[in-house]
Amino acid sequence: MEVASQALPRGGLWRAVTVILVMLGTNPYPFLRLLYAVDKWAGEHDEEVVVQAGHTGCNTDNIKCHDFVPHRQIEQWISEARIVVTQGGFGSIRDSLAAKKPTIAVPRMREFGECQDDQAELVDALAQEGKVIALYEVEMLDHAINGASDFVVPDAMASRIPEIVREAVCSALKVTGRG
Repeated sequence: MEVASQALPRGGLWRAVTVILVMLGTNPYPFLRLLYAVDKWAGEHDEEVVVQAGHTGCNTDNIKCHDFVPHRQIEQWISEARIVVTQGGFGSIRDSLAAKKPTIAVPRMREFGECQDDQAELVDALAQEGKVIALYEVEMLDHAINGASDFVVPDAMASRIPEIVREAVCSALKVTGRG
């Protein structure tokens, strides 16, 4: 298990701290459904949770939130995380899989005012390939995190992500055929 090292306030001692990284993305719509579920989970568990909140904002009790951070910082947090919980956008998922981190992907849904276009198609395709754990009911976050603890991330080089993204874009644009 990978852990981040954190200095204790006194004596130069170090301790291992496991980290759950949550990426809500930079979509202009808030993703409160996931934020509140993560805050509740963090209040019930002794594990550090770091959230990249984007436009969602963050008025919570149990988690560390950062609205916007440089991509280099996101990559560092991913490398230090035990598990990544992310919205269903391509960039966030790609970064997590490239780092071979167990990834729980929660698609933003139009019906909840979280986006203009559902992220379910990409999340479903990647879950079917065994690359991510798809989570639709945020009330099941604890179960998903427990499952992610034993999740083996497949080789990213064998990924169909580019093809899946192309198919999703073509579907959204109602384009047919290859080209």
